[in-house]
Amino acid sequence: MFRQNFRKRSSPKKQVERHPLLEVRECIDSLNDCISTTREQLHDPNRDLTWGHNETSYIKFDANMEDRIVELIRRLAELAVQGEQKYSSQLNKDESSDSFGKQSNITLNDTSGSCDNAVFEYFCEMNVVSIIINIATGVVFQDPEEETNILNQNSLEFERNLSTDTNEAVTSLESSSFDRSLRPGSDYKPTKLPPTRIAIQAIQSISIVIQNVKMSTSLYLLLSNNKVNDLINLPLDAYAAAEKLHLTTSHHTSAEGLRGSGNHDSTTDISELTNIFVTFLKSLAMKMNRETLQFYLSYPAANQEDKNLKSESRKEPEIDFKTVQFPLYERALTFCNPDEDPFVRVTAMNICLNTLRLATDGDPLSPDSSDVAGIVIDDSLCKRWTEMDLLSGSNYNDDRPDRKSNPAQMSKLPFRERLAISHYVCEPSRVQALSAGIFTQLASLCGKLGEAIRSMEHIDRALSVCFLAIDESRKKSSHAIESEPEKTPPNIEGVKKKIEALQSKRIKVVKRFLGDLVSDFQDELFLLEDILKVGLVPLNEQIIEMMFPTVIYPLVLTPLHNFIRQNARSDNGRANEPNPFGENLAKHMSRPVSRGTFTVECDSSLAKSALFVIASIFHFISHKELLHLLLTVLLHPLAPELSNAATVSQPELDIVYTTEAGYTHIKTDELHEKRDLSLYKFGRSDQKKGKRQPHGNSRQDCIFVFSPILQDMFDWSMTGQTCEIPPENLKPNRYRRTLLSCLSGTDGMAELQSLAVYAIDAIVSTLGRDVLDSVIFGSRIHEEIEFTSLAAEQKDCDESTTSDSTSVVSTSATSNFSSSMSNHMIEFVASMCVSIINATISYDGIWSLRYNPVAAHAIYCASMIDYKVKDTAVKFIRHRQHQSGKFVHQTPSRLGMYSNGDEKEIDSDLKMDKVFFEAFCDGDSFVVESMIRKQGASAESLWDGPGCIAVAKDGNMLQLAKQICEDISAKHIIGHDCEEAAYRCCANSAVSHIQLDAFLKLLKRKPERKISEREIGYIAVETLTRCISETMVSRKNGHHLLISPLSENFSRLLFEEEVSLTANYNGLIPKPGDVVKLVGRKPFPCVCEVTEENQPLVTDGVACVVAEGVKWQSLYLVMLNKHMVLTEPVKGDSGGYGRVITICPLACLMAESYDTQENESSAQRLLLTHFSLEKHIPGLFIAEKSDISPEVDDIRIIRSCLDIWFEDSNSATKAHKALCSRIFKARIERGKKIREALPH
Repeated sequence: MFRQNFRKRSSPKKQVERHPLLEVRECIDSLNDCISTTREQLHDPNRDLTWGHNETSYIKFDANMEDRIVELIRRLAELAVQGEQKYSSQLNKDESSDSFGKQSNITLNDTSGSCDNAVFEYFCEMNVVSIIINIATGVVFQDPEEETNILNQNSLEFERNLSTDTNEAVTSLESSSFDRSLRPGSDYKPTKLPPTRIAIQAIQSISIVIQNVKMSTSLYLLLSNNKVNDLINLPLDAYAAAEKLHLTTSHHTSAEGLRGSGNHDSTTDISELTNIFVTFLKSLAMKMNRETLQFYLSYPAANQEDKNLKSESRKEPEIDFKTVQFPLYERALTFCNPDEDPFVRVTAMNICLNTLRLATDGDPLSPDSSDVAGIVIDDSLCKRWTEMDLLSGSNYNDDRPDRKSNPAQMSKLPFRERLAISHYVCEPSRVQALSAGIFTQLASLCGKLGEAIRSMEHIDRALSVCFLAIDESRKKSSHAIESEPEKTPPNIEGVKKKIEALQSKRIKVVKRFLGDLVSDFQDELFLLEDILKVGLVPLNEQIIEMMFPTVIYPLVLTPLHNFIRQNARSDNGRANEPNPFGENLAKHMSRPVSRGTFTVECDSSLAKSALFVIASIFHFISHKELLHLLLTVLLHPLAPELSNAATVSQPELDIVYTTEAGYTHIKTDELHEKRDLSLYKFGRSDQKKGKRQPHGNSRQDCIFVFSPILQDMFDWSMTGQTCEIPPENLKPNRYRRTLLSCLSGTDGMAELQSLAVYAIDAIVSTLGRDVLDSVIFGSRIHEEIEFTSLAAEQKDCDESTTSDSTSVVSTSATSNFSSSMSNHMIEFVASMCVSIINATISYDGIWSLRYNPVAAHAIYCASMIDYKVKDTAVKFIRHRQHQSGKFVHQTPSRLGMYSNGDEKEIDSDLKMDKVFFEAFCDGDSFVVESMIRKQGASAESLWDGPGCIAVAKDGNMLQLAKQICEDISAKHIIGHDCEEAAYRCCANSAVSHIQLDAFLKLLKRKPERKISEREIGYIAVETLTRCISETMVSRKNGHHLLISPLSENFSRLLFEEEVSLTANYNGLIPKPGDVVKLVGRKPFPCVCEVTEENQPLVTDGVACVVAEGVKWQSLYLVMLNKHMVLTEPVKGDSGGYGRVITICPLACLMAESYDTQENESSAQRLLLTHFSLEKHIPGLFIAEKSDISPEVDDIRIIRSCLDIWFEDSNSATKAHKALCSRIFKARIERGKKIREALPH
């Protein structure tokens, strides 16, 4: 498999197969010759092989020389891997063979596995890895004088150490050789570098060798000489400088046979080099385990006193974890910058995550272990263990979720190594380097989200102006003089073209928003979630602290608060606009609204992006401590005065926790949760909790400002103990007020209401009962700290306007609450209930109700978690249902404002019936088509189960993004009249009221099972359906909907005898085939066409006539109570009886008369249209074809038609008038029942 990673040979000719060991020797000699030749040419004063003097530059390799070096490096790596893999396979087949030691008997003709092993051993013996690395880093091409100076400096260091220990001096010289200048802390930069093509091949070859070796001993040989750390510190900045110099000077050089500027692409070459290099780092990280960690993690050399102590006591010296070196992790951090290529950055983040997981994967330190190195734990614990168990075999933490996420599970590390890694990665500077890129990227993406939202808002405003202009133009043209009916305003076509251009521009913005920005934002949160899920408490503490000043306050809290201040001070009157669902609901809803209401002066883009951030965090982040502190700052009734909060400085990292039994654990979230410990101290020890230390002077001190005081607030709310924060430092939480204003649509925040619902739904649906009750409802706040009393003392000067947010419902609605209920709970639940249904206004100034299923989901989740919420919500929802019913009940009076002269004379009950039973809803559908009901399989059973409607919906992030991108102009129909718009608004209002009515019925029901105490996570509708058996889940167009039964009133009105055919077949209503008495009724003779499908319905062949291939049947049209009946004469009867051919409810019919005077015949036609909820249609009717295929159990109105012919126009007119009169009467009666069923 590894062959695919190598470049193909440049020569297409088949080469003679040579012995691998001989070929390796030849390749090494050839590579050394190339290096020697290049060095001689570089140092020849008569030749200039660089692009600049005394500057970092590329070497001007001859074309053949460059190709040769690339091929030699590639072939050496290939031979080494082949030999090692063949030998490993041979060992697996023959377990009795020795792994090493037979090379003394090897000959060039030997083809056994020992020869293959000799190839790899010779590769390592000749330090080929060092040669390749020195080529990539440019070490082998430096000036001899510079190399001599460095070697002389190292010789002095060697002489100083010679008097102590000869072996240590030699080791010091080896580690201080010329290539050591590339390691961390060195100011040396190479001045001569190979072309990027050679560097790429060198890095790729080393990476492939490390990835593909099979035996652990082979990996040790590759890593043991510490040369890999030199490649880890590859000077990419030097390559970038050399590339820049090459591009600026190459156009002056045209030497034939040398690499010219045409062979270099700066962006491509440097990018490819970086990608290959980061892939190399990843290959190293994948090989990091218990056995190989010694090659990655280095401890500092002990000082002279510790060495003497070791020689006397034979004990290991104490370790200062602050000086531990981890080059791989350090280099990976440099690529976590958001400016890096996404592939490079994600790969580097994965390297860091794999390293972090090593620290949390292992056993605790036992107090009675022996024969191990001494360890000094943090000064904060003031304890020392000189022994620990390196070979513990317990099953502690075997079921860790982060281990399961790593397919290649590593063996557990010793406690010392895990402690060293923990200290290293938790240093504040490294934590900042790891997380700063995420927070910077989040801030950048929030800005881009705000720009996209702002752009969509500007387009929507322009579109609204265009649509209003078209409406005004249409109204003027409708009143034009009859002599000039075709006269059109001259600018109407230009306005329509502008609308098309704006809508096209908006589509591009929406695609960018949904396709790039939202997904990138979620990716950053997933990276943050991965870091937090590692569970290293000291690391998470610092990340949480950093998140508040970089993300929460500037990107969430400040934009929301600024927006409410701007609205409160604006002159457009929106801040003081009365709530649409106030006590004056009917009056407010029926009055016309000025067109100027659509003028928006305040920029809401940043506030909308802030709500998007809140919802995203609670959806994608599962870390409890972070979410608890964020919830505290967002929705706690009280807020600390941060300006008076002292700073907590932690000079020493608090990494470990010691149990009463003496076991020492590294602080992890798993230990924090399973043992119910409070490990998140945020810089404070147990003895000093609540006391603030002064600022630290060291840059490596952990500084905490926001987290400690927020943690105190949260702990105080959860435990109910005495608050450690002085009362004078507490004030009403203005951010809670802002969010609740957004939720209830008060204080001019109505345009943020739909987005605030998603944010609150994400919060409520992810919290447990204790957190909801203690933090949001403030149930444990002490009596001595009163919200209302503090409000007067700590009044915010910025919030100078009054608001009705605390009175979103009437006094009568709140008077029934128990005095024991928290005012904070009532306030919060009331705001949620306000958001469940609201009135919106169209371009024509027509109000329409809008039900919010996401708000219903939040309310239902909160009520299932806390039954006190359920009781409170039922009272509020009942009040909202009364208000919405009153709104829908007054539909006829509002329709009269927009009706023409003829329509104003129509009965109010008939208007109500038209709203419910004509196609005025979105998508030209009926009200009943918004519901579902399972139809019966047999003819005897019309329905299997009650009628249902969607009452709640999961507030997932995709739907939130679509909500932000919602195009309000798309709902505006160009050219429609005000009467049609009014009916459409009323029909949509009717659907919303039915949804609210069904949700109230669901909320009143006692659940069959409770939602168990669970891990933090979003409560989806699938979980809610398990609590009540009558509910179900529906998935349509990406929505997860909770379907609940209708109330009995609406189920009877929409599905029973008034609209159903089969349900009326009882003793009073005849069915097809029955004989009915016609005496005393006024039958109208008529003729109908009989198709082959309907032939079995007709039994009287005498009354049948065939003309031009069409079969006509003589019938009588009779009105029988609430039904229209078509009968045929009964054989042998004088006309007093008729046999029923078809029957249908009058309320489901529409009759239209057609003038056929142009025909030679005097016969006149009457067209009957039947609207049926049932799969089968009345006899003789022909169903219309539909291109829409409904889903299972979806209700679809089936339209069927029937042509009835009469002898002349006089007969047709009489029948039409009589039929329409009875139809109107039936519909008026049905509309009256609907109005009576509505609360008013």
